[in-house]
Amino acid sequence: MDSVEVSLRDLLTKAWRLRGPIFSIFLLCFLLAGLWVLKTAASFKNPVSYFVTLRNIEKSKFPNGTEFSPQDLLISQVIDAVGKRFDIPPETDLRNFVSVEYGSPMGAALSMKYTNRLAAKGLSQTDIENINEAYRSELQGVMQSGLRIDVNYSGLGIDQATGAAIAVAIPQIWSDIYSKQFRIFADPRIQGLAVTYSDEQLDAPASVITAKTRLDSIADGLDLLSSDNRLASVTTEDNKSAVDIIADLEHFRDVYFNPIFAESANGGDRVSAIYVRERTLTAEDWKRRIAGLDRTLAQINEYQNSGKTTASWDSGSSTRDTGGGQNVQVADSALSKIIELSDKASLADFMKTVLRQRQDMVEQISKLQKEIDLSQGSSGVEISPPFLQAAAKELSHLTAEYQALLVKARQKMRESAGDLYVPLSPPQVSGSLIATRSLLVFPMLLIIGVIASMALVLLWPERRSRPLITAMVPDLRMTTSQ
Repeated sequence: MDSVEVSLRDLLTKAWRLRGPIFSIFLLCFLLAGLWVLKTAASFKNPVSYFVTLRNIEKSKFPNGTEFSPQDLLISQVIDAVGKRFDIPPETDLRNFVSVEYGSPMGAALSMKYTNRLAAKGLSQTDIENINEAYRSELQGVMQSGLRIDVNYSGLGIDQATGAAIAVAIPQIWSDIYSKQFRIFADPRIQGLAVTYSDEQLDAPASVITAKTRLDSIADGLDLLSSDNRLASVTTEDNKSAVDIIADLEHFRDVYFNPIFAESANGGDRVSAIYVRERTLTAEDWKRRIAGLDRTLAQINEYQNSGKTTASWDSGSSTRDTGGGQNVQVADSALSKIIELSDKASLADFMKTVLRQRQDMVEQISKLQKEIDLSQGSSGVEISPPFLQAAAKELSHLTAEYQALLVKARQKMRESAGDLYVPLSPPQVSGSLIATRSLLVFPMLLIIGVIASMALVLLWPERRSRPLITAMVPDLRMTTSQ
């Protein structure tokens, strides 16, 4: 024990005597660690991150119902436009240095919110599960409401400012391309209302039937535009709205088209005969459908007047035995009343649907019957070549007005919707310039310094102590005298 204590005391004494070199070792390790951290910070480049919030996109769908994906921002049209704007070499694949994914910085605040809720005392297991479920649902909604755009500017060989400009330009170009080229803001109801223009002379049955189909499409489109509050005020360059063009359409039908159609259908042409036959069969089909709906309505009325319910119940009262042997009696009349009210509510909704369908069919039959009646009698108007030329010119003008109105309607919907995103924060370098892993060099070099200091203390030669030297002095003197 004494030898151990002496050895430790000697080591401590030697370490104190060598405190200068030991301090130099630790200082050298600290300087080397600092130089390493600065070197890694200078060589490592974090990407520029840009957060945006999505607009007019709900449940990953565009306004027209098309599916949305974050990778839509990296389509070839967007990448090519970005490359041209920032003079990126064509051989450089920009997609390898840009990533787009769902993300929002508000996720951290949301996590803290639900963490505080879970920290409350007295929560049951059910409460915890409900909180977790609400957190997952809200987190998914928050994360999918925004995008995170990362640009690896160091990999592209550009500076940080240019990388930030690229991050800002990507959603701008994407929003512009999708708004103008893909018609994502177009109402699905009016997407199929465009008409194909053709120069119809109205001098043959086939041309007349083609013109009639076009007029029907124009009428449907104008009815939709005039009934939409957002589009009812849209006008063409000639300051004509949907209501004005509807009036022009009715005038054209009465003055020009109906006489031409009547004379064409009565001309004995095979095309006209087939068309009239098809109209007649279609009207008969609609009538059979209406008869089926009438039978359905009669059955519902008979069922309601019978006083029956959809379930049979025993007379008296319904009983069930509980765990304590106690009989719980429920009056059959109360249950029957509840079921009857439920049946009436469901049947009322069903009857509304059936009646609406029946009314639509009646309107279709009325239109078909008008066409059939029109084709079976002469109009009494002389259909001369000048008359046909005037009608063809008016048809072309009417078609052009309708197409111009559709263009204005789509343009207004696109402008009213705005961009597809809103910037959430300016572009910034994500993370710290000093990576956490690079700081691990400090404890590593500290351990190396300790080991080097211990080796220095152990290997440093011992100095002779003063008592040993004084003890040897008499011997030296004796030897000299001898």
